[in-house]
Amino acid sequence: MKYALISMLALSGATQAAAKTIYAASYAGPIFELSLTRAANNNSFSLSEVSRTLDCGSNPSWLALEKATGTLFCANEAYTLPNTGSLSSFSTNKAEDSSSLNLLDNVTTDYGPVQAIFFAPNRLGLAHYAGGAVSVWDTTDPGRLVELQSFHYFMDAPGPNATLQDKPYPHGIVADPTGRFVVVLDRGADVLRTYAVGRDGRLLELGAHFTAPGNGPRHGVFAKGPSENSKTFFYVLGELTNSLFGFEVLYNVSDGDGESGSGMGGISFRQFYNDSTYQTGFGSGSGTTLPAEIAVAEGGRHLLLSTRADGRSAYLNNTSDTIVSYGVDLDTGTLSLIKLTASGGAWPRTFAVSGDGTMVAVADQYSVPGRLVVFKRDPETGVVDDGVALAVWTTDLALPDGQSISCVLWDE
Repeated sequence: MKYALISMLALSGATQAAAKTIYAASYAGPIFELSLTRAANNNSFSLSEVSRTLDCGSNPSWLALEKATGTLFCANEAYTLPNTGSLSSFSTNKAEDSSSLNLLDNVTTDYGPVQAIFFAPNRLGLAHYAGGAVSVWDTTDPGRLVELQSFHYFMDAPGPNATLQDKPYPHGIVADPTGRFVVVLDRGADVLRTYAVGRDGRLLELGAHFTAPGNGPRHGVFAKGPSENSKTFFYVLGELTNSLFGFEVLYNVSDGDGESGSGMGGISFRQFYNDSTYQTGFGSGSGTTLPAEIAVAEGGRHLLLSTRADGRSAYLNNTSDTIVSYGVDLDTGTLSLIKLTASGGAWPRTFAVSGDGTMVAVADQYSVPGRLVVFKRDPETGVVDDGVALAVWTTDLALPDGQSISCVLWDE
């Protein structure tokens, strides 16, 4: 019996390798826990739903994971409801044979949070698109979320795109590689708003860097070489002009800035790059296609971005939007196009590269049905293989306007 049991366990291990967990949020309401499983005997993958919850709220927009505590945070944009928003926390620590997301807390926030980041221990920053604000939350006790700060923005007049820039629309929030600064990307005001991280984990307003008028900065990402003296670069998506901007980051060190200050001086930006995300002869795409997400991988050696409504790629003979991959010269910040690949569907609002760089999960927001696609990726070359996806998961849940999957996140 003992030897039979060992044989059965060995056979089970040969049939199915360890699963990876992926979390996905949907504008239709649910958060999904998905399991990506690889069959060791033939290298095939399956992606299946393990659990779901509606406890985030009406329109989940962003997910952030605090791995040390096993806590998943969900921002609810709540854009189908008037003047509201919320933040929820969930335990992901699973008891034996249990796979559910357990609600810890749900609190009301400023209107329309669309991105959330941890920028310091137990400090979560939220960018509020509809509310024209940024808020800071203490997550020390995930079961009792406490708002520490909120910053509200105003404009004297509309921007060049009067419809989409009638007021400030903070869409992105990101921390620099030192952890001393936070940048808020304001699509409505064409501004990069800078903050220092105080010793108490609160944000201290520094100033604003204005981008090209009508550019509409959406999301951004930092890249830095491996040595202490390496330069730091900041790449920004101009949503309204279909542009990718590159900035060299300049740090100004000071002795201190008050009792609660960071003592780390300031941060500024010198632009050195501006190009259409269309790149290779497709035209600028301005006004017809919208870049959505941006990320770096392999320590900043590679950069990826997604474009929505371009329809210039094909997946399994069907029209698809696009993931664009670049190589990054970490000495100069120069970008070199690697490849344009299919997102596997329509409107890739977000994507996430696995920690080892071998896979990328793409959330195609307007695919019918809503679709999450996992592609193979080569971390050495930065090439995404869009021939046939490793796995595809779909959901029929969508809003009346067709919006479905809004965010994807690896549990790692």
